[in-house]
Amino acid sequence: MKFRLIPDRTEYLNDVSEVPRAFAPFLEISDDGENYLGWTTSFDGRTFSCVIDSDLFGREENSFEPQEKEGLIYKKYTKRFVKNFLYDYLSRHTGKELPYGSLTGVRPTGLYYELINEKDPKGYLKKEFKVSEKRASLIEKCVLNQQGYRNEDPFAAAIFVNVPFCPTRCAYCSFISTEAFRVAKELPLYVESVVRELEEIKEIIVSSGRKVKSIYVGGGTPTCLDVPLLEKLLAPLKDFGTEFTVEAGRPDTVTAEKVDLMKEMKVTRVSLNPQTFHEKTLEVIGRKHTVKQIYDAYALFEGRFSVNADLIAGLPGEDIADFEFSLNRTSELRPDNITVHALSLKRGSRFNEEGRTKKADGATFAMCDYAIDELQSRGYSPYYMYRQKNTADNAENVGYCLPDKQCRYNIDMMEESITVFGAGAGAVSKLVSEKNRRIERLANPKGFREYIERRESVIGGKKNFFGF
Repeated sequence: MKFRLIPDRTEYLNDVSEVPRAFAPFLEISDDGENYLGWTTSFDGRTFSCVIDSDLFGREENSFEPQEKEGLIYKKYTKRFVKNFLYDYLSRHTGKELPYGSLTGVRPTGLYYELINEKDPKGYLKKEFKVSEKRASLIEKCVLNQQGYRNEDPFAAAIFVNVPFCPTRCAYCSFISTEAFRVAKELPLYVESVVRELEEIKEIIVSSGRKVKSIYVGGGTPTCLDVPLLEKLLAPLKDFGTEFTVEAGRPDTVTAEKVDLMKEMKVTRVSLNPQTFHEKTLEVIGRKHTVKQIYDAYALFEGRFSVNADLIAGLPGEDIADFEFSLNRTSELRPDNITVHALSLKRGSRFNEEGRTKKADGATFAMCDYAIDELQSRGYSPYYMYRQKNTADNAENVGYCLPDKQCRYNIDMMEESITVFGAGAGAVSKLVSEKNRRIERLANPKGFREYIERRESVIGGKKNFFGF
């Protein structure tokens, strides 16, 4: 079924369109759809009404009386009403139920926190938003496992450093990253620019009396830098005495010398990202390393760092047995963290350019189900999660950890519970209000060359943003 959308144009209702889009491919949304689906809203000062109309499914109307008649609370609850009504309408007429019901946001746990003072937030998710039992339990467990780790200190901060370079570009990747070998001569100037920004960030942190709770150097693949450049990049960060993560996602970039250097620089945590333990799939997704190199890299990290390992459910050509094999091999290594991502078809990725469509055959969902059950049976607990648009089977990304091995940075980023100082191309700084958790954002230029050219204005902008 191919539909063109005729949405209510009220600005705060813009993201309501994500509800019908979540039903893809059962519903195909297109500007030239032969069928239409539309919704309009009205408010007479007492009753808020919504009318949904479709030439294929018919016309329905629903209404309620919001307690607040204006302002942000009014907008929140009326938008929630429209999304729930639209989901119920589409679910009945398509015969399809989605695992997260009418929830379309990135952070399902955020809603749970909002409902935390309710008698039964999990039950509320199931009843009001039609979240399935298993996913409501997953959300609940993530929140419970964040206790004692989610930041509550208004003067705390995190540092994020972006290194937008990789050995090759993965076929599912939409990040603005560049193959390192193509720009090798420019890497020293990029690192120099980031170090200059980090020096200013350190001054702001000291002047503001903030305490750094976590550091994350990601990208990209920071370990694609050679040892002298990696040392120069990490040196300004080594003395904070806190959780300090470096992405080492590509096993073929990991050497004994780099591992020794990271230990010297007081890195405490690394993220090694196999994605799969099948050579045939590694080739399809554009990775140039072998399964053996995954094991070799892990052996270098084991016992020296807390290790995270990433996997992707729903990769092309893989069935449930393939995913189960990769998950079992990963859990046998016994890393502190295992993160399971459901494949998302992102706009800027090669997979999207090749015309691949969102999977909806249930296989990816079954893989994620297997991960939930199997990892918990092996002593891992879910502790953070997020969702993306256009994800296979409308599944999710979940981080699992062994007891007391939660990554503070991951929790605070997903829950937006900490002020962030971002350095490097495309890095986003976030200022979390101490009073009402209002969040302001400042993004660095995305392209690494533009970032280098504008580094002085970037630094000046950051000082103004943080009030210095």
